[in-house]
Parts: sequence; structure tokens; C-alpha cells
Amino acid sequence: MKSTIRGKNINLPIFCPDATRGVLRATDSVDIQAAGIAGLIVNTFHLLSTPGIEALQSAGGITKFMNWPGLTISDSGGFQIFSLIHRKSGVGKITDDGVSFNLDGTKHYVTPETCIATQFDIGADVLICLDDCADQTISESEMSKSVDRTIDWAKRCRDEYDRQISERNLTQDTRPLLFAVVQGGNYIKQRKRCAQELTKIGFDGFGFGGWPIGEEGKLNTEALEATVQYTKDSKYHYALGVGDPKSCVECSQMGYNIFDCVLPTRDARHGRLYVWKNTPSPELLNGDFYEYLRIDKQAYQSDNTPISPYCDCYTCQNYSKSYLRHLFKVNDTLAYRLATIHNIRFYAQLFEQLQSS
Repeated sequence: MKSTIRGKNINLPIFCPDATRGVLRATDSVDIQAAGIAGLIVNTFHLLSTPGIEALQSAGGITKFMNWPGLTISDSGGFQIFSLIHRKSGVGKITDDGVSFNLDGTKHYVTPETCIATQFDIGADVLICLDDCADQTISESEMSKSVDRTIDWAKRCRDEYDRQISERNLTQDTRPLLFAVVQGGNYIKQRKRCAQELTKIGFDGFGFGGWPIGEEGKLNTEALEATVQYTKDSKYHYALGVGDPKSCVECSQMGYNIFDCVLPTRDARHGRLYVWKNTPSPELLNGDFYEYLRIDKQAYQSDNTPISPYCDCYTCQNYSKSYLRHLFKVNDTLAYRLATIHNIRFYAQLFEQLQSS
């Protein structure tokens, strides 16, 4: 399915690697485009800290700052803020009005209004509402309060979004899209209520909020399916944080069409590479279609073949397993670039097959 967002033509489903701090680590915009990646996600929380909004504004927004012409999504940063607060006692506090926290000795205060205003200043094409990402193990009564807060914050985000649109004289074609996040944990009743109330407010798309992977490491299928089911009239369904290849395939079949994850780039920097088991095709995705290659193995010391015979990335076209293994052994940063290029190209190929199917 094709879609146009702020004049940028994209094919759905789409995978957006995490350029959290305004950089896809070890690569540049030319590498990313050449690998076939069409979108990136940046993080409001981290960009607020470094380089700061003033630097982004002076550059003309995040896309000019990064020299990135593709789609850019700005995450609200809520997940990072809440995980920070839950993990470290005394770091911050969550109230109905907003979130206060200390970071590197600096006090920050984030409300739904400032979150949206900051994302406008960042200049992304898709903005995400601030939501209350609660601990998934809390009781249903506690989760109900979290959902109430998520709904209330979404209303405030929408009001601020409309105000910014008016103040900046943006049109239907030039405005960024606004997505809300459906919370509720594994309590399907709460997730349904959250989705229905957010739909009444009105958003361009909806994301899955919470933990997509359960305690046993399996996909949280019931909650994921419920989120799509109760927002089924929306064009965009965002599987926030879903990124391992098989989960991408499964969630795409549920109806999700936007994905992001740190896995392919993080794995690349640790020498864990993704390899097709056969020529990429939509039919191949129905089975066990890929495997991991650990480039540090002794077996690759004199292996002068590319990482994968089914990959057309810059790395596979120009370098061998032996050379890449050598780069990791001598701790040269080129290893991270070449490995990352390969892994993001694997994901681009994967989503090309999903688009075809």
C-alpha cells in the first residue's frame, strides 16, 4: 500500500530503524538510503537533552540537521522517561499534569503540551502523543487509572497539536501526522476502552503501547490484535518496539504497517548478522526464513565469500566474511558501519517482501 505523508511517498508496511539521538549509529544518510530504508524514528526525550531544541531549530529541523530526506517519526520519549522513573527511585515523578524528572543534574518537566510543542520544533513528519506507559504487572484497577491518564493526555496533545497547526499556518498537505498510543496492558477490556476513547478524539494513526513481548519471550498476540481490532478504521497501525523479523511478519499479518526497533543496528555492532536462508520472496516468509551469523567465529577467518549470497548490500557486494571478522577483531569502527549496512538492508528486503505480499 502506498501512502503520502507531507509530500513523502512511502510504501507500507515500513520499518524505521532507531536513530534515537539523531543518528543511526555508524552510518550516514547516504548509507541508509542506499540500503533501501525509507524512514527513521528519533526520540524527543534524548534530543531535548542533546543537542537541544535550539540547535535543531537553527538547523531547520531534524531532517536538515541529519541531512535525511526520508520519513521521520518523533517518539514522545514517554517510554524512556517512565522506564527511567520505574527503574530508579527518586529520579522523577508522574502526576496527572505531567512528568518531572532529573537527568544529569538537570531538572526537566514534560507535559502533553510541551511534548507536542517540542516535537513540532524537532520537525518530524509523524508525532506521537505522550502516554502513560505503566508497569504491565499492575492490577486492573491501577491499569484503569493509567488508561484514564493516557486518554486525558491524548486530549491535551490533540488540543496543543491543533493550536500549533493554526499558529504555524500549516495545511492538510504540510502538517505532520499525529498518532495516539493505545495502553491497557494485558487487560483487553482496558485496551478496548482506551482505543475507543482515543478514536473519539481523532488521530491519524494508533500505536501499540506497552510491552509487545510477554514474560516467556513470545509475542503478546492477544493485546496486539486487540489494539488493531479496536482501531480498525485507521489507516496507520504502529507496532511500537516490534522488530525481530518473525514478529514483524506476524504483526504485519494482524494489520500493523509501521515498525521500529533497535535490534538490527544493535546486533550489527555486536557482530550478529541476519542472513536469508533462500532467495527473498513473500512465500519464504511463511516458514523459517532467516538465521543469525556470528562473524567472530573462527570458521570465517579465511572465508572470502560475502555475508550472504542473497544480499545485494554495499557490504556483501564489496567485502568478505574474513575481512569483516578481521575488522571486529582489531576493533575498527568500519566493522560497525559495514555490519549495520548489511543488517538494515536485510530489513529493507524483508519489508519489500511484505509490501509485495
